[in-house]
Amino acid sequence: MFYTFPLRNFFLGLLLVGMSAPLSATELVTFDFYDQKLDLYVPDNFVYPYQLRIEEMALRSLYQEFERRPYQSLLTDLQEKASLLQLNDWLFSQLIRQGLQAIYKKQAGDPIVEYATYFLLAKSGYDVRLTYRDKLLQVNVYTTDVLYEIPLIQDGSRQYANISSGVRATNMGRSMYLLDQAPQSRGRVFSFLMKKWPTVLNSSEARSAVFQYRGHSQEINFRYNPGLAALLKNYPLVDEHWYMEAPLSEALKATLIPQLRQLLKGKTQRESLEYLVAFTRSAFVYKDDKIVFGTNKPMVADELFFYPFSDCEDRSALFYALVKTLLELPMIVIAYEDHLSIAVAAPGLIGDAVTYNGQVYVFCDPTGPQNSSEIGRIPPGYEDQTFEILGSFTGRKE
Repeated sequence: MFYTFPLRNFFLGLLLVGMSAPLSATELVTFDFYDQKLDLYVPDNFVYPYQLRIEEMALRSLYQEFERRPYQSLLTDLQEKASLLQLNDWLFSQLIRQGLQAIYKKQAGDPIVEYATYFLLAKSGYDVRLTYRDKLLQVNVYTTDVLYEIPLIQDGSRQYANISSGVRATNMGRSMYLLDQAPQSRGRVFSFLMKKWPTVLNSSEARSAVFQYRGHSQEINFRYNPGLAALLKNYPLVDEHWYMEAPLSEALKATLIPQLRQLLKGKTQRESLEYLVAFTRSAFVYKDDKIVFGTNKPMVADELFFYPFSDCEDRSALFYALVKTLLELPMIVIAYEDHLSIAVAAPGLIGDAVTYNGQVYVFCDPTGPQNSSEIGRIPPGYEDQTFEILGSFTGRKE
């Protein structure tokens, strides 16, 4: 089969690295995986020592060749590490790929690394497919997640996402062949979402935030996890609401949250919301993602403390997490064409509002005006613009 990827789904081609001597099968392989140093024992004769022929029949036959090799103990080791480190499907695929890079002494994108990743994911039960052209092999997984700026193909009723090296599309798309082989045609769905952070991230760094509240300067000292920024740097873009729901790191929960909780003591719900919007509006320097990163880069809450700049999406994620954790008030995420905002429901709260599912939500824009703590106003310039609701939080569980 032959597919042409649309512009928004282009995957940046990878350079084929020259062959080097394969690792001896008896050697212990050690490699870095985020904040962890991991060991793998390579079974005798697991390593495929020959140059790959990237042709339809050769690639199909290679699967049986890999099946004849003693892969099971290596795969079990990788699966056990994934469970211990609480990796989701995406990070499990990265663990496999980085382990194989160490085994084969290759860089990301090398055909043997991509093929072995494809094989081990298939043997883990995922519905996985290969695309190829010239000297390029790419791994595609069946997923039902909403994804952006990543190559997607449709085969029958199933959508497959390209996960080779995790590089987001930045250029014109190119045509690829789909290998006529589906080792797990009814295999499990692959998910990119995370409900909790993996335990591969151990480090934390100190940070202070200075912001304005009612004309007075406020300072808070706390710790955050910089490893999340590395983990998410090349992460595929998923549904916007996931960034709102992403949990705070343990470092932030242990340091920032107790201080804010103490500072909110004695304040009404309105005053507490004003204090939190003052924090998200003035503790960070605003700059649009496309200026800083050259593309859209939504952040989870911890990333705001890592990068020097942030925009409306990022501040909305932090404000959403803080209100959810500290006040447990119902919220909705409001998306304009070029702006993201939050509205909150609380007894007696008045101001510009949106009614959603029978409940009134008052605007508490986390982005601006910069040094203001005023809430209850539609973001200036958006009074007559249409919007959609991206997601909601229903509030404290009774």
